[in-house]
Amino acid sequence: MNRTARSEVLHSASFHVTPGTLAVATAFRHPTRGTVDCPAHHLLAAHIGRSGFAAVPRPFPEEGLGSGLVSAPTTVFCVTYQRPGGGYRGFALAARSDDTAAVRLAHRQSESWRAVLRTRRVLYVVAHDTPRPSPNAPVPAQTPGGSRTPWRTCGCPAGVACPAAGDAERSLRRFLDRGDEVVVVGAPASGSGTWPDETYGKSIRAVETARQAESLDAADPDRLAFVVAPGALVPEAVHILTVLRRRHPRIRGQHPSEWCSTLDDLRTAVGSALAQSELLLIAGPDAGPVTRAATTLAARTEVAVRDVPALHSLRPQDTDAATITVLDTTADGWGRRQVGQALDGLGPASHLRRQVRTLAEPPSPAPTPHHEQTDATDTT
Repeated sequence: MNRTARSEVLHSASFHVTPGTLAVATAFRHPTRGTVDCPAHHLLAAHIGRSGFAAVPRPFPEEGLGSGLVSAPTTVFCVTYQRPGGGYRGFALAARSDDTAAVRLAHRQSESWRAVLRTRRVLYVVAHDTPRPSPNAPVPAQTPGGSRTPWRTCGCPAGVACPAAGDAERSLRRFLDRGDEVVVVGAPASGSGTWPDETYGKSIRAVETARQAESLDAADPDRLAFVVAPGALVPEAVHILTVLRRRHPRIRGQHPSEWCSTLDDLRTAVGSALAQSELLLIAGPDAGPVTRAATTLAARTEVAVRDVPALHSLRPQDTDAATITVLDTTADGWGRRQVGQALDGLGPASHLRRQVRTLAEPPSPAPTPHHEQTDATDTT
């Protein structure tokens, strides 16, 4: 890709820019390369706005850009590169030629982003199901601070239907009503509160590790039951249950189909993506248990993590990697759409969606009783 990248300073006598502002190209026509798409214009406009200048995203005039018009009233800094499938992409910033501060800012921004142009592989890990945007869909508006979503005890977003917490609550009440001593297996999702609350009394024992399970004694082995804490990681819960069943063979408990696998699936997806990545971008606000699960894994794999709660938080050094994992923590998908389109304008990018979902398999139908069959056409 770098063999086709070209950085130039052009001028225009017919394109006028207001003093104190920078025009950011949404598309422009290069004198020799023709039409250039600019997917990263939102990113550049966000950074210019943070610098105290007004950014005006707009298509540049079809004609009038050239390199020989040194005394023209408008200076244009542009970077272009060839797409693998044909055509050109890049970015361009225009400032009034006699506006020294604006010209300097345009030059600095152009050089900063030009330095990180490269071919990238982008792996998107989706924290929960959001509609897939079409490739040409506009980037949605971003509200200040991002869109914050409440989280359930199990780690699922409040806007996603998940019966796990309710199922665990019902199982807990059922066992207590029978007079059982109940073991709550595993720790609830970090950042999602505590479960259960203190209203259930002293008949509940919390066991969050296999070591605690090894030392658990039951007052009555025939009256011992368990419930898996909503949001507990399934592999850890299974490990604890293996110990409990060995020590207390008569323990009974909640059906496995009621366990929530959201955080387990997320950790599996993030882990497989980070094994191939140099950088993790968390696109969107802090999503409580989702963010904590991802950053914990990144720390173990020594992958750098960058928070991108808003587009202006994405810096040039945050994009300088050949393979990037993007974790979208937004409720409406603007995180991966904004970051994805920005990366699309900073070099050819391959966009891949990585998602793991554990789904309950419906029970097999009961076998049909064997009956002696007769031919329906037999009239004898």
